[in-house]
Amino acid sequence: MGYYEYLKLMRPHQWYKNILIFLPVVFGRVQNFEEWFDFVLRSMPELLFGFGILCAVSSAGYIFNDIVDLEKDAAHPEKRQRPLPSGRASRSTARALAAVLLVGGLILSWAQHAGFFLMVVLYIFNSQLYNWKLRNFAIIDVCVIAVGFIIRAIAGTFLINQPFTSWLIIGVFFVALVLGFGKRVNELQLLGEDAAAHKPVFTQYTETMLNHGISMSATWVVLFYAIYCYANYQTVLDTQPVIITVPIVAGIVLRYVFLVYSESDVGRKPHLAFKDRGILIGSILFFIALLVTLFFYVGIHDFLLELFPPLFPPIIP
Repeated sequence: MGYYEYLKLMRPHQWYKNILIFLPVVFGRVQNFEEWFDFVLRSMPELLFGFGILCAVSSAGYIFNDIVDLEKDAAHPEKRQRPLPSGRASRSTARALAAVLLVGGLILSWAQHAGFFLMVVLYIFNSQLYNWKLRNFAIIDVCVIAVGFIIRAIAGTFLINQPFTSWLIIGVFFVALVLGFGKRVNELQLLGEDAAAHKPVFTQYTETMLNHGISMSATWVVLFYAIYCYANYQTVLDTQPVIITVPIVAGIVLRYVFLVYSESDVGRKPHLAFKDRGILIGSILFFIALLVTLFFYVGIHDFLLELFPPLFPPIIP
């Protein structure tokens, strides 16, 4: 039983979810690129430290969950290969590792910021409530997962002393719903008629219900992102046309939904999404378009105006 098995037990491939802690710096209200870049650099030490704490705490939760679900996982076609069900990791050592990660994360979060500590405590409470009870109730299970995503994003605002808004909460919530319903769709594809035996919640979910859930959630993601762009930049659309990024977001969401219904593993393992060429290219285009429309649009427009004056009318601030 090597150290590698205990590293796998911590599920580092799930740490991508904690990247949400960096979200508050993406749409920070700054006037120019230099100011935003300086803001990002100043925020990184605190956010990286917070990211590490969330990874430790979330890994502790995964280990405790694996200990509780040991017998169920042993009968699952994929989960039986995990370190505990396969016998490659010791239950007592796993329990000790989880305790160290949990206590260490709580101590470090308290030393970092009281508000951040509160978010970590709420995250632990939310995840354990899900593991012990709420994952057995349709819709509620996905909503509880979404709340965990929201807590991660709000935690970052405390670390960099930025206010969190309803836009942050709503946006993260609906993205999490898409991922949650996508995971349920993929699990149903994998387990088929045996789904309820592995997850009791599948006695309540139907294929039609899941299809409606993912389609509605995907629509809400694009809709609310478009409303956010218009509401926050409507007075500066001539100089910061961020709403141009909406079609790119729609394309990324639709590509993810396509992968889910193509029976790709991306539904059960969303971290694989960035190995998909379409989502990877879409994400790169999104961030380039976001930076351009936020900080460089006027300069590019004026440059093109000099080259092709009939095609580009001057911007009137």
